[in-house]
Amino acid sequence: MSCSRPFVPKTSTITSEYTITNNVLGLGITGKVMQCIHNETGVQYALKILEDNQKSRREAEIHWRVSDCPHIVKVVDVFENTNLNTKKNYLLIVMEYMRGGELFNKIKENENFTESEAAKIVYQISSAIAYLHERNIAHRDLKPENLLYTSNEDGAVLKLTDFGFAKEVITKKSLQTPCYTPYYVPPEILNFERYDKSCDIWSLGIITYILLSGCPPFFSQNGQPISPGMKSKIRAGKYDFPDAQWKSVSKSAKDLIKSLLLTEPDRRPTIREVMNNHWVAQHNNVPNTPLGTNMFFTTKAWDQFRVGLICCFKSTTYGA
Repeated sequence: MSCSRPFVPKTSTITSEYTITNNVLGLGITGKVMQCIHNETGVQYALKILEDNQKSRREAEIHWRVSDCPHIVKVVDVFENTNLNTKKNYLLIVMEYMRGGELFNKIKENENFTESEAAKIVYQISSAIAYLHERNIAHRDLKPENLLYTSNEDGAVLKLTDFGFAKEVITKKSLQTPCYTPYYVPPEILNFERYDKSCDIWSLGIITYILLSGCPPFFSQNGQPISPGMKSKIRAGKYDFPDAQWKSVSKSAKDLIKSLLLTEPDRRPTIREVMNNHWVAQHNNVPNTPLGTNMFFTTKAWDQFRVGLICCFKSTTYGA
């Protein structure tokens, strides 16, 4: 089924086309992801199970509409109602099965991770964001856990998934709901200000910083996902590039991060400007400078950071 066709969920029982296994692939912000197998072809897919409501319909429809992008996980089928032996109604999203797993887990296994590879990753993420922003859609939950590889092979493609927070941006700064993952939250959301798709640019800056150093620019030191001190630094845009991690990283990479992490949303580059940035656009020409990112990912400090990295908040101060 092509996502270019109207979004019309099937009303037939999913088990007439797919066998749902007991293999849990992950837990998204809005629902569980299981493995399923197409009955006729034997092809494996990922199945996201959502309670059927207006928010889930919005998530499914947005993901369906953007599935043609090479760097967004493809939606194959969507079923409604469907019989899962419960009294609740469900919306079931059948997606391509991303065998390569999460971005950071793949880097953790790469003992020779380089700046050139980091630049290629930023290019692929930016390609997905550009596809969304050109359609006036903000993802609002950009983080490595939502970036998956198609396989474990060399040349695997990185794709964006989980559109549970995604929303259309009708006018500039039309978003209100403060939904975020602590380490990636921009200052305007912490300040309960109206915001727009430039929030994704800030999150891209955080991801880029972590890719190149192995640690986030803003972090909590008291074991909490987010602390008052961390919030103050985010609001002030106060971070640095310690020599231990950054001495060998190019000035071009640092300059890009500085532009992405500007506290004033209007001063951040658009995603098209990011795509045209020399370090991103010419990622194949970026030096193969070795980075220590993967070594940090194996430390206890990284395990502590992960607690905050995967924790999501959604305030009810404003309407959705």
